[in-house]
Amino acid sequence: MTSILEVEQLDTLSSNASSTLTIGGDNTSTINLGASGKSIVIPSGATLTNNGTASGFPDNTPAFIMYATGNTTINSGVVTKIALQGNFLDTDSGVDTTNSKYTIPSGKGGTYVIGGAVNMGASVSSLHIGLYINGNYQYTSGGITLNNWIDYGTMSAASRTMVMPLNAGDYIELYTLHGGGSTALNGTLTRTRLWGYRLGA
Repeated sequence: MTSILEVEQLDTLSSNASSTLTIGGDNTSTINLGASGKSIVIPSGATLTNNGTASGFPDNTPAFIMYATGNTTINSGVVTKIALQGNFLDTDSGVDTTNSKYTIPSGKGGTYVIGGAVNMGASVSSLHIGLYINGNYQYTSGGITLNNWIDYGTMSAASRTMVMPLNAGDYIELYTLHGGGSTALNGTLTRTRLWGYRLGA
């Protein structure tokens, strides 16, 4: 038989107003707040603190960061897939450093933020970056596109970010194209990388 306590407010004793109000004790394994279809409101000015483990809340995973670990020479005028042998972050085991790609894990489809950055070790006349999904370039009528290209005189850098729906099994790769002879790619985490995360998952 379920017992129901109907009150307007729970509070500590007025003689000990600074104490903590505890709901549940040693005999309680689960505390349910509210019921299906109801709202639980945290008032303005109140603080919600988590000192335990939270589950079922958005945490923007899966999340990953892959990067080039070596300085690779890339020929001018050739669309080239970038080797990403480094793995800095991989929350759900989707990183494949052997094939330089990230695959959306099973059951993890959704809307993703995907980004890439390329850094050439010398100044080039043009620098393009491409984010490929399932072997196809995204969001242009043809070819790889210029994005945020900067020529520093001693090196050139480009970056690109996109938001798009992805399904489990979809895979992401990073490509580049430049004009400037045979130029070495700067292979470090901070300069050449592919990254992403799922929104509100």
